Amino acid sequence: MVSKTIFSSLERRPILISLTVLFFGFNFLLKHFISAEYALDLKFAYSVDQAYQAIGSLSKSELNMYQFGIWALDFPYMVVYGLLATGLLFKLWRNKKVVFVPLFIVLFDALENILISQLLENFPERHEDLAIFASVFTTFKWVSVSFLILLLLWGITKFYKREKLEHTKSLKPEMKNY
Repeated sequence: MVSKTIFSSLERRPILISLTVLFFGFNFLLKHFISAEYALDLKFAYSVDQAYQAIGSLSKSELNMYQFGIWALDFPYMVVYGLLATGLLFKLWRNKKVVFVPLFIVLFDALENILISQLLENFPERHEDLAIFASVFTTFKWVSVSFLILLLLWGITKFYKREKLEHTKSLKPEMKNY
């Protein structure tokens, strides 16, 4: 019962609009704290050498900003995009099973952020095992995001077909009167 209330709240238009505004706001802020060129979060299946090359390209203040961006912006951002994706999926699919996809994305992103944070904190010391696991979680995150995008596109198609069918059904009684 509680989960139904949560899902029905998340699918409401004002909530989805608010989460969308926050989503874009966090994206804007993250670009100012983490250089996209060196952000491991944005890469796919990077090697240990690529991870340390990206981190090594940053100054001490940039490393600190990256670390700050992870903890102050990226963790709250995960909550926002997780809730937004959950609300959209529930609105489009009307099925609680698909809402586990954003949960996996948030989980992989959180594990990735913790490991990247450890890499940044310990730099210039190399921790190859941490870099490998960070890359694995980053890759899992992006594979899950791809699956989410497919679910959203498929859901949009189903939603509009369902709306068209309901609209057509609502017109049929009127047509009988003529």
